[in-house]
Amino acid sequence: MKKIIILGVNATSAKYTPQALRSAGFEPVFLADPDAFSGQVAASLRGCACFPTDIEDRAAVLRLLADDPSITDEAFAITGLFDEKFPLIEEIAATYDLHCPEPAVARLASKAEVAALIPEFSPATIRFTGADAALLAVDPATVAPAPDGYILKPAEQAGGRGATRLAQGAGPGDVRDAVAATGLPEDAARPWVLQADIRGPLFSLEGYVTDGRIVFIDFSQRGRIGWTEVSNLLPADRRLPRGAEDMCRAAVTALVERSGLSQGYFHCEFLVGGGRPFLIDANIGRLGGAAIVEQLALSHDLEPGEILSHVLTLGLPAAGTSPEPAYRPAGGGKSTLSYYYGIEGGGLVTSVSVPDGGRCLHTQVVPDGGHVDPVGTGDDAWVGTLTGLTADVAREIENVVVQTADGPRRPVWVAPS
Repeated sequence: MKKIIILGVNATSAKYTPQALRSAGFEPVFLADPDAFSGQVAASLRGCACFPTDIEDRAAVLRLLADDPSITDEAFAITGLFDEKFPLIEEIAATYDLHCPEPAVARLASKAEVAALIPEFSPATIRFTGADAALLAVDPATVAPAPDGYILKPAEQAGGRGATRLAQGAGPGDVRDAVAATGLPEDAARPWVLQADIRGPLFSLEGYVTDGRIVFIDFSQRGRIGWTEVSNLLPADRRLPRGAEDMCRAAVTALVERSGLSQGYFHCEFLVGGGRPFLIDANIGRLGGAAIVEQLALSHDLEPGEILSHVLTLGLPAAGTSPEPAYRPAGGGKSTLSYYYGIEGGGLVTSVSVPDGGRCLHTQVVPDGGHVDPVGTGDDAWVGTLTGLTADVAREIENVVVQTADGPRRPVWVAPS
């Protein structure tokens, strides 16, 4: 079978991606370390060719591919399920003559590009680089209106990493200091955005584009603690304010048309403030992360592998697209819930106890012996996900126990609200 290289996969999707690609006639090759995962996820990856590397280190990824030609020899394509990696995927594809998602997907990985294309659907935004911040050339006062202050975040980064809030009245020095305090490697060329802070619930719109035609699948609503997403309800269209659904669809339609996107999934995130939605992350070229693939499967009576097969091949037109899953009409599926739980204060996780006989799907994200960040700092705080029909998850989460170096701990989560 032809090889498809996967750069970027989360724990839940890693359980199903090998079967999804093999059913479509391809053999997956992962730029990932199975030992960084746990249980069923690690077992799934160990059945594939895996090449451990730090995918957050661009130079390390490029060095791995240069030093080991067997990875790209006879490979057909390279893709992934992390939208911020699509620019690197595009670069690798050009270097080794591989197929990859279309150019619009890599371009739309930038929050700055998205805000420039659809300003009427985005928070007030300015774009700058690390060098601009260091030179005190970024004045938050130019971001208006911003009655609740500002959000500073890398233009190409997911999971809340590097994001911080600045208060109304912040100046250029505050921007410089905030960039330095993110802990990201110093990079004068790194693109950043400063946006008006939108206070309100977080929704996402799942769907895909095929030959320029947009298919809207479902809305979902997230629960958050600080910068950490800790739950997701799907479908959640009935929770949106009147008229917000149409505005969300209009934003995605405008983005697709203005960018020229013709193929691929999307997971567009909106904050709803003052009764109207603002698109804050486009997440073009991929399905929603965490356990959304399992939620869609449960809600629509599909298989996760069936969905991922469509996701991965739709983004690679040369591969020949797998059949479109038979999604129900938007909002018409069963109510599903997923908790992306963590532990207060973070720490070293020795194991996770989930009672036998439950009806929910459990994925341990951090391996035994791994460390998680404190809940609230970003999605690196996830210990695991518990996913199922809404009533089942609400009941079974109470019985999950996280064993840590400091003894047993209860998981931390909040319901979407």
